[in-house]
Amino acid sequence: MQYSILIVFMSFVASFNYLPEVEIDLSIEPKQRWKQAIRIIIEQYGYENSFGQVFEFHNKNTFYILDPQDYSTIAKAIRIHYPEYSLELDGIVEELNRSEITFEYLSAWAYFHEIAHISTDITESTGLLLQVGDQIIHGRNMDQAPIQARNIILHLIIKKDGQYLGESVEWIHYFIKIQCCILEENWRFCIPLNKNQLMIFIEQGVSSLAWTYRYILINENMNTFDKVVSYLEQNQVASSFYNVIGGKEKNQGVIISRDPFIMYPTISLNTSILNQINYQYLVQTNYDHWLPDPQNDQRRTMAENLLAQLQIHQWNEFGVFAVMETYPIHNEGTFYTIIMNAKYNRLIAFGQPNMTQIEN
Repeated sequence: MQYSILIVFMSFVASFNYLPEVEIDLSIEPKQRWKQAIRIIIEQYGYENSFGQVFEFHNKNTFYILDPQDYSTIAKAIRIHYPEYSLELDGIVEELNRSEITFEYLSAWAYFHEIAHISTDITESTGLLLQVGDQIIHGRNMDQAPIQARNIILHLIIKKDGQYLGESVEWIHYFIKIQCCILEENWRFCIPLNKNQLMIFIEQGVSSLAWTYRYILINENMNTFDKVVSYLEQNQVASSFYNVIGGKEKNQGVIISRDPFIMYPTISLNTSILNQINYQYLVQTNYDHWLPDPQNDQRRTMAENLLAQLQIHQWNEFGVFAVMETYPIHNEGTFYTIIMNAKYNRLIAFGQPNMTQIEN
């Protein structure tokens, strides 16, 4: 097993893409905050090979359920409930400077995850928490489409008034690292809302998932693992998903299953059925943990089996990395892999090129 882990690591590490790092300063005027990030992407890849293809793909596959009035309704709700974020969107519209990219259109992107739950069946992401002694190692794979969306992923360093707040490696803020913990969202397959239900939530000001994580990032009171977990167990949501959260101390690892109407129990490392003290793990893909993996998607089962087989000298970031890079945990749609350790404030991001791993 240890030799196969090493081979997997050596075969992949040379083929990662560098993810550009961009500092986002929340102290400056909202309209200016994201312009540099947009500019970097377009200068490196061009509009058509980045935003252009992503917008075209999701217009056909995600936003096709929206009519003009829906775009107006979402935009109006954001202006009312999130005026600061609406100014950020204005700045992005200015930087993209294309007639078809309006504030109304980007407003729908603010609720991309919620809308996509109604219109698509995307298999995305694997999250893994490994407890070794008093530290939690967090592995994250992000799976999405289209291929060109890989070109709009950035490693964001987020600051305010000269102070470090956290980091995000993402295209729409579904993963963040803050001082007390690391947060990850995973898609949850279930019966979705209908569009009318979603629009009611949006009009009421229910936050998008991305902005929920943003709220935690900037809220000074969200400064402990327990406070973050409690908030994410109870806040109103407009779609179904999983929060995978790893902290800085022993047993600080949870998976929270969320639904707009139903409450589910949170599972944590200290209630793991493994009944081990020094070595425990949790894995989440896109299916409820109380149900078996579907036959055509065995990512969680494979990850759990690999973790169970790790030797003691592999109970570290390298072992987690190797698990995350095993097919089909790492698959044709994987955009990036992140290995994190909140205790040591460590985050290593690997951008995935367009490649297909061969199943042996």
